[in-house]
Amino acid sequence: MDKRSKKIIITSNCVLNQNAVVRDEARRPGIMKEAVNWIDANDWGIVQLPCPELHFLGLDRPPMTVEQYDTPEFHESNRSLLEPVIKQLKEYQNHGYEIVGGIGISGSPSCDPGRGVFMNDLRELADKQGVVINFFWQIPNTPEGEFNPQNKRSIFGAFSKRSDNEHDQS
Repeated sequence: MDKRSKKIIITSNCVLNQNAVVRDEARRPGIMKEAVNWIDANDWGIVQLPCPELHFLGLDRPPMTVEQYDTPEFHESNRSLLEPVIKQLKEYQNHGYEIVGGIGISGSPSCDPGRGVFMNDLRELADKQGVVINFFWQIPNTPEGEFNPQNKRSIFGAFSKRSDNEHDQS
């Protein structure tokens, strides 16, 4: 008997790999255990997004802002990374899987669910391909980055364009 839950969550790369984070910003030695344990407790599969910053500028990249990443070159790099992911998500949906949502990184210039450049590109490509991603959680923008899906700091909400004030719960 097949035991698949047929439920998938999308995670920013660094939820499962803190080694990809820009220098001096890693909050854990490896994974964000609270988020991974919560996903496991819900019996969801994980689709890990690639790290757009690592792909674009490498491990020695400097910390940058949304405005510094909001360039045609970075958007093109993001699209090249996201097209196979969107194809995979579409395949899951076409076979009856539910994409329950995603986990982003609050305050990240790339992976903040509200204003991150990579997340905005994900939203745009998903919409164009009919991939439904309704809800997002987030790793809070705190030194510990402790994820708790019951805490408002870990809940982003609907995956739609919102202003910083609407989702900034710091």
